[in-house]
Amino acid sequence: MRLELAGSVLRPPPLTVKLLDGVDFIPQQYIDMGYSGFEVLVIGAGGGTGGGIKTGNTGTQIRSYGGAGGGGGLHNVRGLLSALPASCPVVVGVGGDPGLDHVSDPALTTDGEDGGASSFNGDTARASGGQGGHRVQTNSVTVTSQANGGAGGIGDRILAGGGAAGGVAGTPTATGPGTPGTAGADGTWDGVVGEGGGGGSGGVGTYLGVTANAATAGGRGSFDAGDTSVYGLGTSPSSDTTDSGAANIVPGGAGGARATPLTSLPIQYGESYGVRLKGNDGYVAIRLTAE
Repeated sequence: MRLELAGSVLRPPPLTVKLLDGVDFIPQQYIDMGYSGFEVLVIGAGGGTGGGIKTGNTGTQIRSYGGAGGGGGLHNVRGLLSALPASCPVVVGVGGDPGLDHVSDPALTTDGEDGGASSFNGDTARASGGQGGHRVQTNSVTVTSQANGGAGGIGDRILAGGGAAGGVAGTPTATGPGTPGTAGADGTWDGVVGEGGGGGSGGVGTYLGVTANAATAGGRGSFDAGDTSVYGLGTSPSSDTTDSGAANIVPGGAGGARATPLTSLPIQYGESYGVRLKGNDGYVAIRLTAE
């Protein structure tokens, strides 16, 4: 509520509220407190890692990783609370699950699931999730696995992807290292719409410790060298020390974005991971101001 003293109005300080999935935002509650303007920021969820070949030190003795998922996109919108409807639906995207590994048959591996989109009041502010990473399509140390990374999401869109391109797998060799692949691209940020980073491509190794082909890095999400307030850091390939022992065959994860301008916190949302984990969930927050 507003307090009036000698005909003047005491304006409430800016307030940031984390919005929850399925819980509508009611503008009138905050208008009654003296707020008039809003800034909402939505981040889509990260995609899951694609499935790979995991022989368990038998048969071909190959350990091949699927590509990492893409990072979630970002949308930042400002406006007047009075212009919003009486009730604003909120959707917070859920991270995509990883695909299935198999011990020998690439046809039985699956792509990672796409990350879910996040939105505030439908299309007022929305951001797509990153695409799931691609599965391994060969069981070989001489043929490309096609385990490419997933594309990042993008602001002002619901359909998964649309942002930075995922990395592309190179061609392995039995003695290693093979032909290098390409890294996931960095996503851009223009102050309103941000792209999630592209996921890194998966690498191929053996249980004998040979790195037949290294994985590639994931891209940064919503990155602008002149404004680093919201960018999400991607990651580099890492070693598979628990399985084959080959170096740098786990793909680099893709960056999502941060809500730092609203929350003043460095926490990243909507990123993906090179290891077989679901992508990170998205995020929706609103900052209220009294003009």
